[in-house]
Amino acid sequence: MTSDDSEAIHPAGEHETLPEVPVALVSCADYDPSHVYDALRRGIELIGGLERWISPGTRVLVKPNLLQGLSPERAVCTHPAVMGGVIRLLNEHGCEVTLADSPGGGIRYTAKNLMKQYQEAGYAVLAEDPGCTLNLDTGFRPLIFEGGKVCREFPVITPCFSSDHIVVVSKAKAHILTLMTGATKNLFGLIPGLEKPLIHSRFQTAERFGDMIIDLNLAVRPSLQVADAILAMEGDGPTSGHPRHLGVLLVSPSPLALDIILCRLMSIDPLDVPYLSCAIQRGLCSADGKEITLLGDPPEEYTAHAFKKPRTYRGSRRTIQTSPLFRMVHTLGKVYGVRPTADSSRCTGCGKCAAICPARAITMDRRHARIHTGECIRCFCCHEMCTEGAISLKRSVPGSILHLVLRWF
Repeated sequence: MTSDDSEAIHPAGEHETLPEVPVALVSCADYDPSHVYDALRRGIELIGGLERWISPGTRVLVKPNLLQGLSPERAVCTHPAVMGGVIRLLNEHGCEVTLADSPGGGIRYTAKNLMKQYQEAGYAVLAEDPGCTLNLDTGFRPLIFEGGKVCREFPVITPCFSSDHIVVVSKAKAHILTLMTGATKNLFGLIPGLEKPLIHSRFQTAERFGDMIIDLNLAVRPSLQVADAILAMEGDGPTSGHPRHLGVLLVSPSPLALDIILCRLMSIDPLDVPYLSCAIQRGLCSADGKEITLLGDPPEEYTAHAFKKPRTYRGSRRTIQTSPLFRMVHTLGKVYGVRPTADSSRCTGCGKCAAICPARAITMDRRHARIHTGECIRCFCCHEMCTEGAISLKRSVPGSILHLVLRWF
């Protein structure tokens, strides 16, 4: 994980202007490996060369969008030709590359499952080159970020901590929860497996989820962003949409700037994208992209007019309705995940937990805390506030059974 003082995401103060940030947009009509490599090299040169963003001879984690192992023509995952081009350029820079991601929350984060996803997405062949290793380490550690607005601790896969740089190689897609997904949201894949539904259950609105995504990007601070928009996805992404040819690759140090340009190509208002709207409100970027220096080919030639939005889209500047998705992830999170439980033998009746609970799921019954499980959103604020050790974290009986069953897969 990069530890430098990167300004790829930099908040502007009340009287500051946002620092200029480059985004390269380069034409690439197909996934022929030589065409992709040449386009990537051109894009990186346009933003100052690889040496400006990545130190030579360092350890680099390359993170694709590996939602699940599906064939490249479905446009769900970052195309292996794009991954291969990025890895080749990093190898030529003397870097030691590890390809790592954690697939969607419905897929257990095990070495066996990881290898299966790599193979089905077309990534396994990339490891035949000695310059690339496929990550099979399924451990994770807490990443503490004191500057977080809504989240100050993230469970993050361990390869992040042994890397000098992180390069995010995302896929341009419509998304039923966040309207679109590109560079910024792709970082959510660093949260391992079944930890993802637990994060979703903590951040239950699109806006809070968006703020969490911004906090995660500020905490991790990747060094470089590449977006695969040769074949994007429109409609009900991130899995069930339809491929849409755009024919471009994008390169930038900033996930927010890159996503602002992706919005233009996909005919999407950045203010309709929850995490971009949150970033704009926090002074991290602007809706019109005035801080962006756009380099390379003219975006007008690649803009997808009448780009199909997901069915959850309700219209400009309105919250996306996400009940089908959220019901699924919340159900899994509530069944599998731990929940706070009050221990009356330790409770002193101070009422701090009831006062801090955002869902008002705690009442004081005869000077003892009582947690109403059906109303609990598992933010764990009560656990953080209790100094008596009276709030413990336990799994429900169904969750304990599910936990035992999942260990066998």
